Amino acid sequence: MSTDSTRTRLLAAAERILVEQGVNALSVRRVGEGAGQNPALVTYHFKSLYNLLDELCGINLEPMLDAWSGIRTDRGLTTDEVLVQWLEPLLRPAAFTPNGRALAVLDGLAAHGEAALKERVLRSMEEFSLRLRAALAPSLPHLSNDEIRARVRFISGAALGPPPRSNTTPLGKGAIRLDDMSYLLPFARAALSLPPQQ
Repeated sequence: MSTDSTRTRLLAAAERILVEQGVNALSVRRVGEGAGQNPALVTYHFKSLYNLLDELCGINLEPMLDAWSGIRTDRGLTTDEVLVQWLEPLLRPAAFTPNGRALAVLDGLAAHGEAALKERVLRSMEEFSLRLRAALAPSLPHLSNDEIRARVRFISGAALGPPPRSNTTPLGKGAIRLDDMSYLLPFARAALSLPPQQ
């Protein structure tokens, strides 16, 4: 087995444990066993569980930040264009766990990870949030900056959803997927007190 595939298996096992059981369930032993590998390979390839999680963070965070890079005040985007460009990456599957969310991985690291990982995720999200709020503000003169901030946070929570945070599992036979953009976008518009889309 090549080094790259061993690293990938270890990253995938760590992500799967994080998505299914939370960051507190992670250990070198559990990641190794979950990957079908000797747990010592975690230390060999990553030096520490922290380094593995830092890499996993980047693998899930960077594509989201890249997708958001077009949200800027100088682009002349409509409010709906801003909302869709913001919300679609929130629904992105986790890097190695298709039925999980990249956002759930990042949320787990931000809520329960080591201090430096929390800081990395929270700093990146706060920097983006400032840019997002600036892009939305011209369409929301009826809301203060604090109100926009709170509503953006609530919309993010709706996109993250309650556990299990799956992007593929419907509620039951014939049930709708609640993470569908056709439901999330009208919710976001309503949360921002925007008129219904014409």
